[in-house]
Amino acid sequence: DLAAIRQGWATASEVAGLLRGAILPSELAASLTDLEMLSPTLDYLLSSMLAEELPLLKRDGGFLKEGADEALDEVRALRDQSRRVIAGLQLQYSEETGIKSLKIKHNNVLGYFIEVTVNNAGPMIEGEAKARFIHRQSMANAMRFTTTELADLESRIANAAGQALEIELAAFERMRLAVVAEAEPIKKAARALAVVDVAAGLAVLAEEQGYCRPLVDDSRMFSIVAGRHPVVEQALRKQSASPFIANACDLSPKSGQKGGAIWMLTGPNMGGKS
Repeated sequence: DLAAIRQGWATASEVAGLLRGAILPSELAASLTDLEMLSPTLDYLLSSMLAEELPLLKRDGGFLKEGADEALDEVRALRDQSRRVIAGLQLQYSEETGIKSLKIKHNNVLGYFIEVTVNNAGPMIEGEAKARFIHRQSMANAMRFTTTELADLESRIANAAGQALEIELAAFERMRLAVVAEAEPIKKAARALAVVDVAAGLAVLAEEQGYCRPLVDDSRMFSIVAGRHPVVEQALRKQSASPFIANACDLSPKSGQKGGAIWMLTGPNMGGKS
């Protein structure tokens, strides 16, 4: 629904641009006014937040585009690119300690941990590094450590999916409230687009079929010149039959008469009354 409003907003702006500056009849002029009442703030919000490809349900997540929310981008990176994040942290620790063989590994007991050989553990258990690298486990040939940073990263990776959805749902609520706040202008714009759509459709039809608009006034004149029945004419064209023969009809009052004539035309169906 939000995507439909976003697309409708873009269409409304485009239509308003086409109408702006033209000499319009009153109904279309009023429609243009309603289209121009749309606030660009909501358009910017939806365009900057919503992704192009959207899930069916909001609970599935993934409806906010990349860059829409910095915190969301971060947890998505943890969720979707955890290996790369861990590799980056491993490189950082390796350069910091000078231990090229340092590895960050994972198991179901310890979670994420830093592993070095016993012979290389010196830089991690001496001096200031001892407070930074927390000893977790000693083995015959290796020692395992963690850091506050690694523990926090592990927790964030574990919770990343839930956090991502939570952020997206909060953003969804903000967008929903923004749409509700613009409900009246949206309704007016929808009606305006409907008016423009009907007018444009009739204009195209008139251009293609050679129709003209009748002149309607308060007199009792009723005069049709070369009138055609649209439905019958199209049916004949589809059947590749002979073309429709235009008819004239004048029921206007004659000189000295107050009222016009009334003709009653009878006959069977498909008998040629049209």
